[in-house]
Amino acid sequence: MKRLLIILGSIILAFDLAYPQAPDSLTLEECHKRAVEQYPLSAQFALLEQKNELEIKKLNTNYLPHVNINGQASYQSEVTKVNVIFKPIYLPPPIDQELPAPSPVVPYPPKDQYKFNLNIDQVIYDGGITANQKKVELANYTIEKQNIEIELYRLKQQINHVFFSITLLQESELLLQVLKSQIGDKLKDIESAVKYGMALESDHDVLAAELMKIEQQMAEVIISKEAAFIMLQELTSSDINPNTCLVLPEPHVAFDQYENKRLEYALFDLYKDRNEAARKLVNAQWMPKIVGYGQLGYGQPGLNMMDPRWDSYYIFGARLNWNIWNWNKYKKESQVLNVQNQIINTQKESFDKNIKVATAQDVAEVKKYEYLILKDNEIIRLRNRVAKTASSQLDNGVITSTDYIQRVNDATQAEINMKTHEIQLIQAKINYLATIGKL
Repeated sequence: MKRLLIILGSIILAFDLAYPQAPDSLTLEECHKRAVEQYPLSAQFALLEQKNELEIKKLNTNYLPHVNINGQASYQSEVTKVNVIFKPIYLPPPIDQELPAPSPVVPYPPKDQYKFNLNIDQVIYDGGITANQKKVELANYTIEKQNIEIELYRLKQQINHVFFSITLLQESELLLQVLKSQIGDKLKDIESAVKYGMALESDHDVLAAELMKIEQQMAEVIISKEAAFIMLQELTSSDINPNTCLVLPEPHVAFDQYENKRLEYALFDLYKDRNEAARKLVNAQWMPKIVGYGQLGYGQPGLNMMDPRWDSYYIFGARLNWNIWNWNKYKKESQVLNVQNQIINTQKESFDKNIKVATAQDVAEVKKYEYLILKDNEIIRLRNRVAKTASSQLDNGVITSTDYIQRVNDATQAEINMKTHEIQLIQAKINYLATIGKL
């Protein structure tokens, strides 16, 4: 049993050595998810929600009693006086005593007056102003959220560009490695041939120079790839290994089912919804308002103006306010909102037209790359056959190293073209989905 386990372990170890684990992989969808989650702008969703809740709470205070205290001290040049003289009834005085002069019995308030009041106002009916203010605030909140979604959608499109740039560079690097291996093997053969006088030294130099050229191209590709990975790391706010294998998506598109799902397109409807809420708010301002009120006071005099002493008092009641004529102000505001809706409609139509033009270009790009890939397969088959023949011709001294390199480069370029077109086809489909808002 122990021997069997050793054998199995050896087999597993040999398998791991022969087939090493593939580097970490990363999909386009995962890049989008990381970017959206880590992008600083995403934090605004919670902040906007908090702001909206505070705005609603602030508007709800319109239904609560409003309490204020005020005081007043004044001096006036004249006060109300009632000059009524009553002749008092007297008992017959002694014969030798004169009658007293008549005096007023109705007092009048002092010229200096003082009042301290506690006022309470309670809205009974505000014509629907507060309710419609809440609808306007909710519309503003929805629009701000949509604008953030639009910015995040643009971030996804930016990631698409970097993602496909990296995949193109990775494919170029792989093909250059294959080409380098081919040229390197052929260079070894030429070195042996030169050693035994069966090939010219110039053939060796041509292949050696071509090998260095390939190494330059590989270095350029690697540096560009590393720079693109740094951009992707910054956009996704995550550490990504430069050797990470980017997994190409498999998008499914239906060109015969056009539907504009762009967030900007929906934003126009949100603007119209806000205008409708604003219209209802304008109409609410036209409605009558009823407010209950109460007043507690202490002053000199109190409510009894004829009593000059300090006294407390209270008043309560209700008042109606209805602005029945405002020189058509509300009507003009409603007309302004109508014009704004017409402007929004024209902007929405223009945006949809531009999207249709963009999708037509995307569809043409997809069809173009599908056609190019069909031709690439045939070109690769022919180029590889030519390169294989050139290899034998070089070994037999029929052609020079320059001719051989040209044939091999043509075959490699054909491979690069097909890989590039395959990636560009996927990118064109992704661009189509991004254009119509289905990314």
